[in-house]
Formats: sequence, structure tokens, C-alpha cells
Amino acid sequence: MEIICTHASSDFDSFAGMIAAKKLYPDAEIVLPNSINQNVRKFISLHEDSLPQLNDFKYIDPALVNKIIIIDTKIPSRLGDIKSIIDNYKPQLVVFDHHKRSNEDVSYGSFFLKNYGATTTIIVELIKKNKIDISPIEATLFLLGIFEDTGSFTFPATTYRDLEIAAYLKKRGANLFIVNKFLNLSLTQQQHVLLEKLIHNIKKININEKEIIISSAETENFVEGLSVLARKLAQIEDVDIVFCWVKMKDKIYVVGRSDDNSLDVSKVLESVGGGGHQQAASAVLKDLSFSEIENNIIASLYRNIKKPILARDIMSFPIRVVDENTSIIQTYEILKKYGHSGMPIVDSSKNLVGIITRKDIDKAIKHGLGHAPVKGFKSKGIITTGPNTTIDEIQRLMIENGIGRIPIVQKNEVIGIVTRKDILRYYQEDKGQKIDLGLRRGRAKVNKYSKYYLTNKEVINRLKVLIPPQIYKILENVSDIAKELKMRAYLVGGIVRDLLLEVQNLDIDIVVEGSGIDFAKRLAERVGARVESYKKFNTAVVILKNGQHIDVATARIEYYQKPATLPDVEPGNLNQDLARRDFTINTLAISLNKNDFGKIIDFFGGRKDLANKKIKVLHKLSFIEDPTRIFRAVRFEQRLGFKMEKQTEKLALSSIEMDIVSKLNGIRIREELIAILKEAKPWNAIKRLQKLNALSKIGLNIKVDKGFINYLKRISDRYEVLNKFIINPNFQVWRVYIIALLIFSDFYVNKSQNQSQEFLKEWCSYLKFKNKETQIIIDAVLKFENLKSILLKKIKKYSELYKYLKDSSDELLIFLAAVNKISFDNIFTYYSVVSKIKLEINGNDLKKLNYKPSKNFKIVLEEVLNQKLDGLIKNKAEELIKAKQLLKLLEGN
Repeated sequence: MEIICTHASSDFDSFAGMIAAKKLYPDAEIVLPNSINQNVRKFISLHEDSLPQLNDFKYIDPALVNKIIIIDTKIPSRLGDIKSIIDNYKPQLVVFDHHKRSNEDVSYGSFFLKNYGATTTIIVELIKKNKIDISPIEATLFLLGIFEDTGSFTFPATTYRDLEIAAYLKKRGANLFIVNKFLNLSLTQQQHVLLEKLIHNIKKININEKEIIISSAETENFVEGLSVLARKLAQIEDVDIVFCWVKMKDKIYVVGRSDDNSLDVSKVLESVGGGGHQQAASAVLKDLSFSEIENNIIASLYRNIKKPILARDIMSFPIRVVDENTSIIQTYEILKKYGHSGMPIVDSSKNLVGIITRKDIDKAIKHGLGHAPVKGFKSKGIITTGPNTTIDEIQRLMIENGIGRIPIVQKNEVIGIVTRKDILRYYQEDKGQKIDLGLRRGRAKVNKYSKYYLTNKEVINRLKVLIPPQIYKILENVSDIAKELKMRAYLVGGIVRDLLLEVQNLDIDIVVEGSGIDFAKRLAERVGARVESYKKFNTAVVILKNGQHIDVATARIEYYQKPATLPDVEPGNLNQDLARRDFTINTLAISLNKNDFGKIIDFFGGRKDLANKKIKVLHKLSFIEDPTRIFRAVRFEQRLGFKMEKQTEKLALSSIEMDIVSKLNGIRIREELIAILKEAKPWNAIKRLQKLNALSKIGLNIKVDKGFINYLKRISDRYEVLNKFIINPNFQVWRVYIIALLIFSDFYVNKSQNQSQEFLKEWCSYLKFKNKETQIIIDAVLKFENLKSILLKKIKKYSELYKYLKDSSDELLIFLAAVNKISFDNIFTYYSVVSKIKLEINGNDLKKLNYKPSKNFKIVLEEVLNQKLDGLIKNKAEELIKAKQLLKLLEGN
């Protein structure tokens, strides 16, 4: 026998979930809980004929139950009499729920768990997926369940899935008139009386700037809908958080309600054995007094309500101000330089006297007043606040005064500014991306976002796995030093991105809000390392005893005077420092500060783009300011298996068409090109660059077809085989790919040898290759065709092979090995056999034969080596005999 059940005090979500589950498990019997909410009971009384059969537990034989489908809870103790069946008979369990996990959850079964606004959404998704028909009244009931548990889509826990399923139900005939009727029942006389008692007994408390009301009452009879009354209390008192408890007969019923997303009321009520949602929770008690309940709840509130976010936590600093006598046109240039839309105005004593906005400046310039001092256009009645003002209060000030920025003032000095963007960024970071956590058939099924939204503890654990213990210890030292120096320190860059991708990265980059050099010196003292500092950029490198580098930089802001040039830099904060980065996935940071060590900072949606596998720039001028980002975008695409976001790709193409790339300093192009060619499969990036038309902008006109790609792949394959024979420590495989790019380019079409050589020199000079690198590249390109024709046939004589290849670089030999199998065999023979055959005699041995050194020594040694290569000479004795014979012939004695 299969049964479907839910928790006591069933609401519309749990009841609708049972009816929906019946569609998935048609042979299962629905078992009603002992108590059902008033509005659900009224719905049943009106529509029972349209619903499946509803059973009481007393008609169920526990011994016959082999499967239980549990709806809207995972906690057996909330199932009333059903718990005894689980305990005694261990039937198969199937659980549908959207609540957070707890220690009381059932320990086995098949799970369908998602972090949706309503459990009904989870089940109806499966109904939709399996194309199961539903009637209009069923659609209405399911919609009731979703509306109730999402607060008609106003609760923060609401997800887009809830909205999608609601739309699906509306298409299936859900009646919104019925939904509205049952969600807004009028209060009964008993409820009115109880509400008056609760209003009379209200207490207001303030914890960490959060206003909360609590209330309690007693009543002789059981009164339904205490959760409804709690909502009424919150509306009457205009607060977001309310807790009330009422003794009814021999039990005490406790409910908590919250419209404040920063507080999880289910955690608060854990202190009295309760549970539920983040916005709604409840408990049923017998043993506690009213004073004990109140004390437990208040103590739990202190544990669970975080300290408020203050102006100093989100403000932009260092603040840039403009003197009141500065002209309008000068102020315009300053705003344009820093990308600001407004700026505080100060007098000669640095006191705040007003604010000027870009809109005000545009008007002044339009009227021909660019020469006028900015003080004539400053705003009047300026609104300011202090660093300890809460974010809620700042938001209220902005709304009430219709302003978009508020200067933060301390001791008459402007120390920062909070803008609308700062507020929105905080809320985006605070809310994050909702994560669907699912379990099915006992195995975790998580959506693509979940692994990128880690708790502080999860970040710390992952750091300990991915970096060596001694490096993690240094991060702890960084945290200590940040506290000592009253600075804030963050781990930034690729290591944070790769940590979320679960890839090891030992490039440790630290950004501090303060002097990076001072910080680095203190860190070096602490860990016994040396430090190298660069005052121009206020950065430093801490070099550990094992050679490991830790980069420490001052948080800074960058601005570009001209496209494709290096930026000017000035001190800034973390937000501004991350804003100068190339792509959103590289703007992530991890706090190394004591109060939130391990917290991921994500101002620009980097985690979302990691989950969506997108490369996305931070602003529209990104590629114009720094075209090397085009090459980096391609490299990250191929390395990570990502794709440029559509708008980003359009911006890249636009920048290439505008010929911005060719304006780049050659060194910067070279470094990006080398970085691409050092990747495991560089041909993918080369193909992408050619498709974007970026290669032609750096002098490489290549037809990147299948033949070219296969050649690059063969280079990689041949290198893997021949690498073990290469003894030159200066060999670089990326130079082989550079040679390939040049040989396959059409630079030499209709050009003489001298013209080709001149082009190669110019190209290598443009990219600022070192002289030795230039020589290797040019020599390889010019010698390739001739050697290729020689190596296309099997060379049997080792002396011939030696003659052809002895003066060629390893880079050219690897490139030639990729031509075909015959050329590879020839070069393999050269590396594995020919190059290892050495003469045992030298010039000193020839002198001992009573011959004076001359050019004949070289001729003789070469000929002896050739004969040894061809197997005509075996050992040193034979070498000496042959050398003596040759010298006698050459010197005529």
C-alpha cells in the first residue's frame, strides 16, 4: 500500500502538494493530517467532489504500508501518527520538500528537494514534464499552494520556477477569483478577540537596528489561523518581523513571520524546537513557560540577526571632491576622467558646500557658462550622513529626498560617498543567485549555480584542499596584519576564479585598501621573506624562501588617456580595483579579514557568468581601452570551455574593425600571443582569433583551415615524443607555433628571399622579440622549404642526416617533424641515434700525433665523425688511425 501524507496544520502548499503527488502516484492513498488550516478546510468542503478520496489515518493499516510519499517536510516528528509507521516498518520513502535541511530530517529515501518558493512547484514541474493532464480546479488548487507559500510572489524565496509554473497553471484554467477568495478570508469572531489580546500585549524590541514585535496571549478554545494573525500584527505595527505565541487548551502555539530577507525565522524558532521557512516558521510546545519562550526567542534573535550594514561598509572612497572655484569645464573633465556622474563641492577649508551632477554641468555648458565657477551651480540643502548610518536609513534618505548620492561626513570632512549604484550593488551581492538544491533517488542533483555560491566555511575548506598548508598559513597571517594595520585585505584574481572551478592555482594576489608596500613589508617580516617594492604602482612582491611569490597591491583605480595605451593609476578601494579588471569572472575576491574571512565578494556577477560559462567585459569601452583583452578573452574561452557573451563578442569585433589592435605596443601583443601558444591546445584559440579577424591586425594573414589546424596538432604530438631528446634549456615550444604562424602566413607571396627576411625582421622587431629569439625564428622560416624537400625522403646515411640538421634549432626540427611521417622518422633518427654519436678524439689528440694545429684539424675531425656516423669507425683507436691517415694525405707526409 502506498500513502501520501504531509505535516500537521496543513496549509495550501502542503495540501495542494498531496493532490499533485496523487497525479504522479495514482495508486497511492491521500492521508490527511490531524489538523488542517481553516482556509484549506473550507476549500475541501466546497470542492471535495472534485478531489481524490481523502482518508483519515484511523482507516489505514500501518502493516500494509510499503511506500510513503511525504510532502512539504522532511521531519518525521511533524507527520503525527505517520511517524510510527516509519519507525516500526521502515517503508520506502519519497520526499518532496523545499525547506532547509535539519538534523531531524529523515535519514533515507528518494528525495526531490529544491530551494523553490513552494513545494507544489516541485511536483507540478514533474507533472508538466510527464505531460499529465490536470483539471481547472486542480490547477486552481496548485496555484493556491504556490501563491500562499510565495506571498503571491512577494517573498524573497520566490524563484523564477514558481512564476513559470504559475503561468503554466493559468494556461490550464486556474481561477484567480477562487485563489483570491481563499487567500484572503475574513477573520472569525474568535480570531478578532485573539487579535485584540495580541495587540494589547505587544512588546517592541530593537536588535542590531532591526525592529521586532513579540506578543503572547491565552485562550480557552483552539483558534485557527495564528499565522494569519501574526501577519495582521506586522501590518498594523508596520514592522517586518513578528513572533507571537498563544496557549490554547494544553498546548502553546508559536509562530514567526518575517518580510526581512536578512533573518531566517525558522532558525530563530529552532530555540524552541520549531521549524519552517525563512519567512514563516512555527512550533507547538507543552513544557515551556511564556517567559522561557520569550527569553529563548530573544536570545536566538541576538544570535541570528547580523549587525547592520553601515555606510562605511559600502561607501566609495577615497572621495574625490572639486573646489568651489573650479570652472564648469574643468569639473566636466574631472567627471569624464573618473567616470563619475556627480561630485561633492568643498570650500577652501575642505568643508562640504554642495554637490554638482553631470546633468547640472551639461546644462551650464549648453548655456555657454563653461568658464563659470562650479559654486554657482551647486545644489542647495545638501543631505549628508555619517559613517555609522545603516543602509536602510540611507535608502530612506535617498527616496524621501529624491537624490542619487549621499556624502558621508565625519568631523566636517567628506570621507566617502554612497550612491544608488552602491546600494544596488550591496543588494545584488547580499541576495546572490538563488540556488536550486535537489536530491533524487538519494543522490545530489544541484543546478549549475550551486557550486559557485559557497559559504565562508566552504570557501575556507576548499582553500585548504587546493593550496599548500604553508600558503594557507600565510593567508591567516595576512588576516592578522590587516587587523593590526587597520586595513582590509582580499585575495583576488585567477586564484579565486579557479577555486570556484575547483582547479589549483598558486598565483597568490592580494589587494589591500591601504598601502600595499607597507602591508607587504609587514608580511615579509612576519613570514621571514624578502620583499621587492614598486613605488610607481604602490605594489610589492613578497618572495618566500622557497621562491614562491605573493603579489601585494594597493587597491587602485585606472583611467585611460588614449585607447590601447597603458593606464594612469590612483589609489582606490576594492570595488574600484575590481572594476578595472578585464572580465567579470576575474573580478571575484575573497575576504581575508577577521570579521568575514572566506566571504566571496562578487560586485559584477562573476559567479553567474562562471555558471553560464560566459566571458563578459565590465563595460562597453573595455576592448577600446585595452585591446589585449581580446586575446585574453579568446584564451579564457578555450582554456575554460567558455564562450564570449554576445554583447562582448560584438564589442570585440567592433574594436578590431576600428583597427585598435594595431595601435597596441608590440610587447603587449607578444606576451598575449605567447600566453595563448603556451596553452595545451593553442590551435583552438588561433582559429578563434582568425575568425575575429584579429590575426591580420598583427601582420598574420593565415588561412586557418583544417590542414593548418592538423599541422599544429601534429606539432604538439611530435613534441610529446621528441621532447625527451631536447637538451637545450632555452628551447621553447611556443616558438615552434610562432614559426608555424609565419610559414603559413602569406607574407612571402611574390617576395624574394631578401624581402622575406626583411619582413621577418620588421615583424619580430614590432613584437619586441629578443635578438636570439628573432634569429631562431627567422632562421627557421627561411630554411624550412629547403630542408622540407630534403626530409621528404628517407635518409639512410647518418652522415647526410647530420650534415643537413646539425645547425638547425630544436624549434625548426620539431616543426619539420610535423610535415609527415617520413620527415618525423628522419628527425626521430637524428635525435635518438645520430645526435648521440660523438667523437672520442679532439684536437689535443691530433697534436700528440706531432701535427701542428691548422684548419686541417677541423676537416679531419669532421671526416672522421662522418665515417663514425656511417659505421665505418667503431672506437677511439680507429678514430686515431683514420685521423692520422687523413692528416698525412692533407699535409703530404
